[in-house]
Amino acid sequence: MDSPTKIKASKKRKDPMSWETWRHSALIAVLAWAGVGADSLSSANYGPEEAYKALHLSGHEPLVLWLALITALTVVVISLAYVQVIRLFPNGGGGYQAATRLVHPYAGLLSGSALVVDYALTIAISVAAASDAMFSLCPPDWIQYKPFALAGGLMFLLFLNLRGIRESVLVLAPIFFGFLLTHVVLIVFGLWAKRDELVSAVVNAESHVNSVTADGGTWALIAIIATAYAAGAGTYTGIEALSNNAHALKQPRAKTGAQAMALIAVSLAVVAGGIMLLYTAWLPTLEPGKTLNAVVFEDTLAQLFPDHELSRQIALGIAMTFAAALLLVAASSGFLGGPAVLASMAIDKWAPHSFAHLSNKLVAQNGVLTMGTAAGVLLLFTGGQVHSLVVLYSINVFLTFSLSLTGLTRYNLTHRREMKFGQWLSRTMIAGIALVVAVSILITLFVAKFSQGAWVAVVVALLLAACGFWVRDHYRRFDASMDKTFDELLMRDPAAAVEIPKAAKMKRPVGIVTGPHGGAGLHALMHAQRLFRGQFDSVIIISAGEVDAEAYGGHEALERLKNQVGERCAKIVAWSRDHGMPAKVYTGFSTDAVETLQELCLKAREDHPNVVFVATRPMTRPHGWASTLLHGGTALSLQRRLHGHDAPLIVLPMRVEIGPDRYFPKADDEASPLVTPGRTAPEPEDGAG
Repeated sequence: MDSPTKIKASKKRKDPMSWETWRHSALIAVLAWAGVGADSLSSANYGPEEAYKALHLSGHEPLVLWLALITALTVVVISLAYVQVIRLFPNGGGGYQAATRLVHPYAGLLSGSALVVDYALTIAISVAAASDAMFSLCPPDWIQYKPFALAGGLMFLLFLNLRGIRESVLVLAPIFFGFLLTHVVLIVFGLWAKRDELVSAVVNAESHVNSVTADGGTWALIAIIATAYAAGAGTYTGIEALSNNAHALKQPRAKTGAQAMALIAVSLAVVAGGIMLLYTAWLPTLEPGKTLNAVVFEDTLAQLFPDHELSRQIALGIAMTFAAALLLVAASSGFLGGPAVLASMAIDKWAPHSFAHLSNKLVAQNGVLTMGTAAGVLLLFTGGQVHSLVVLYSINVFLTFSLSLTGLTRYNLTHRREMKFGQWLSRTMIAGIALVVAVSILITLFVAKFSQGAWVAVVVALLLAACGFWVRDHYRRFDASMDKTFDELLMRDPAAAVEIPKAAKMKRPVGIVTGPHGGAGLHALMHAQRLFRGQFDSVIIISAGEVDAEAYGGHEALERLKNQVGERCAKIVAWSRDHGMPAKVYTGFSTDAVETLQELCLKAREDHPNVVFVATRPMTRPHGWASTLLHGGTALSLQRRLHGHDAPLIVLPMRVEIGPDRYFPKADDEASPLVTPGRTAPEPEDGAG
């Protein structure tokens, strides 16, 4: 009996199942700080400004001092909470995985939908804020050309990402550290130059608190600070980016993630809190066509270089250029992050399965175009106004925060016995405080900014979630039909209709490509025998197991996947040999089925040059646009790839009857297990603090 042959890792593409692959490509804490921290640090360009504007409109500018302290504390608390998320999910996924595994599959669906909208808004707000930063260096009447700058910036980013640009630490580090250095220097000098006024500002802030409390009471003070605090919620966006990319961290990931998160939190707290302290000391006035950061930096440089206007303009130009560059880097992360979230959702069957094939150039381009189009619509809808975009952005970010922190708090409460009391108490308090902060900001933003478009953000996220529910329901009914078909085909004896030659050697093999459904592979074999009578004397089975984040995170899940693939192929092997055809199996595992299937087919072709590959494309009944959108992407993508290597692949139709019954996922669905007492929890990484 021939033993199944597993594909070996090639020199060009490393084996994703190997720990060595991850060890060599992992990021140390400092590099992760620069590579991932750009997304969070860029929010210092618009978050503090929006908070100050809210106080300015109500005439309570002196309260910005207290807001600066609260902002720094909030950054620290949310960062500490997400360190726990990294510890539970060291293989990435962040908010989507935490909401899915720790709360409910529906919570994960909503969190993932909000993240997709969030990444589109990341592109839109970054382009708009970068445009504002550069126009701050221009005469005020140039602001009329801002729409052209927005369109040009978005098209430039689209062009770069369609060409296949990828974020590199070597490119990000100079921009990141240049932004950090210039802004810290300006903040330190600005505070030093106004050290006397800063002391007076502290006294003024205290007296202003007493004045507001005396006039309207404590609740009036809370309402004023809470409104400004929620308006500046954009400051905290991007903190979760490290948890989404934890899989790239150096082992042990939990420890490396904690170190990188500490650097991100400190840098964001210093820059955002420092900018708010500058507002406290300088109390800048709003100028048309300029960002508030540009105004306060210009005032600072005027005192630093009182007699050198050219030096002031050069220094301000350098600071604003670094700010715009960092914002464009953050925008590029949206083109990568959005399709990545859709890929994770596609593996869990909340999105069309073709979204999981990120190695497919066409899929990647479609993802870039989709995110770019969505960002363009958002820029058009809001007129490129950062003030409006921040509202939509913050709503979706804090919706994800609230869902993931709910899961984290629940996990800590239900796993008290697995931790020391002091450790459990500190983690639970941090998660609980972060949850209260996130929910409070979400509710305050939604109520205060309802008329300014807050409802639009929620409606769009809910519509995407509804689409995801429909997609998963369709796939559930499709899977049930395919499993039934597989069982029926195994019991069918086609020998009466087709004469199958008896052969001992594999001279003219047919290679059947099968995915998660064995029925597709067996149907392809029978259909090929009917079309090409007597042409094939043996069978080669090509099967790929799709490894998601959960499988990487747990050895049991990975072994279960291997067993499923092995059992499916073994049934086809047994059927083939019962009908006189020798069979051989090629299996592989990765996060991208198309890429793995291509390598398996090329390997099989090297061993058997006369092989002809066949695959099926399901045609669901009732047939419609859903069949085209949700099925056949793998077979057609693989066909294009193999044809490029002169390898024949025939795609055959397969009719599948879809049942009408509906699907409502339960908490214990195997695809998205709910972590409850008595069930297996996400495996924490060794060395986690």
